[in-house]
Amino acid sequence: MKNFYIILILFLSFTIYSCAKKSDSSSSSSTTTEGSTTTELEGTWQTPCHARGSKYMIRTLTVSGTNVTDQWKYHFDSSCDNDSYSYDATFSSLSIGDEYTDDGYGSSGGSGHQFTMTIDTNTYTSLSASDLTWVNDNSYCGETGWELNTAKDVAGKTCDSEDMWDTNITIYGLYMFDGNKLFHNFTSGSYPSSNNVGDNDVFTKQ
Repeated sequence: MKNFYIILILFLSFTIYSCAKKSDSSSSSSTTTEGSTTTELEGTWQTPCHARGSKYMIRTLTVSGTNVTDQWKYHFDSSCDNDSYSYDATFSSLSIGDEYTDDGYGSSGGSGHQFTMTIDTNTYTSLSASDLTWVNDNSYCGETGWELNTAKDVAGKTCDSEDMWDTNITIYGLYMFDGNKLFHNFTSGSYPSSNNVGDNDVFTKQ
């Protein structure tokens, strides 16, 4: 009888230990998977100052958890010191999807992931007196009463013959890394067919 109790105690101890190890392993795996897809985009990413139309622009992408901001800030000068106006969009529910591979990038291709997110706000801000006069004189985006340094909602409106994204729609994107360089592209409706990889599409972490 004594030997029976000893065997029973050893069996129960082994069972509890095995279950504890299995639980620890599952938790560790979940953390590793989560971290590998959410932390690599975390932070603020920025393009160089570059010519775009008659102005110069810096684009800034900021990722914080599942929230994203995308700013296109236009300037009068090639050093991007004198602000003119900006388009700003905010997104939520960032979700990293399947692995994405661009076989045509560079000599060895590039890899990253697909992603989706939901657009929450889409605004335009006049940042200079001359731009403010222009947007008011031309009822830009069909809007009047523009004010300096004050964002105005342009979601779903037509601005310069371009239809602005409405809010509460799903945005589909691709991203990939090349060392410390980030490339991405996102559109509405479906995943884009390719990434943006030009010199002015290079985002570096700030």
